[in-house]
Amino acid sequence: MKFGFPFILLSVSIAFSFFNFMEKEPKKMEDQKEKILFIGNSYTYRNKGVDQHLSDLIGNGEKPKDHYITRAAKGKYHLSIHLNDSDTRSQFSSELWDKVILQEFSSGPIFKPAEFFENGKRWALEIRKKNPEGQIYLFATWKYKEVDGMEEALHQQYVRLGRMINAEVIPVGKLWKHLENKINLYDGDNAHPNRKGTFATACLFYEYFKNSDVRNTKDSDQFLDKDIQRKIKQLVHSFKESYSSQK
Repeated sequence: MKFGFPFILLSVSIAFSFFNFMEKEPKKMEDQKEKILFIGNSYTYRNKGVDQHLSDLIGNGEKPKDHYITRAAKGKYHLSIHLNDSDTRSQFSSELWDKVILQEFSSGPIFKPAEFFENGKRWALEIRKKNPEGQIYLFATWKYKEVDGMEEALHQQYVRLGRMINAEVIPVGKLWKHLENKINLYDGDNAHPNRKGTFATACLFYEYFKNSDVRNTKDSDQFLDKDIQRKIKQLVHSFKESYSSQK
């Protein structure tokens, strides 16, 4: 039986498509990772970054195989600046994010509420346009160490935005207030986090994102004493249990 040139060409095309599919299969499996993006500033990126501490907690000290967690965070950035920043736009466009966390500059929600609400809503539109199934979280930050009551004012503004855009609020500021007389989470400027502050914040995100007890994770920070890590995990877990029962 003889086969003409069209049949041979078709056979080659089918074979090429099959091998091309086989080559792409690993990438498809890679795409099944849960992708998490933090958008913020120095409160997010200091001390290795909340994102990388969270990644270490999920991976028990190693790079997790089922999560990809990163950040778009620059010093003194507002959510409004991120909207027009080429690096942020490029990173945001690079993946189909399952979770996006928004963190406004420290006092912004209180002193520039209109800007905060407007840009939070703009980000929500962008996020849901890209991935209608994606989840939005608000990183409700802490008070300046010497300004009593600031954390509550911040929290209420994040709650208001959360209602506007159907986003869950992670009560980091309330956690810090709860730990105020138990462990120091502040750096020397009384505003930014020290390493314990960043680690505690990541522990709270872990409890919310994984719906699991962070105390069961391995000691993941080589620069923090193991006893300190375990103490922080215990305090964070107790706070989360208490806070959730009051809602």
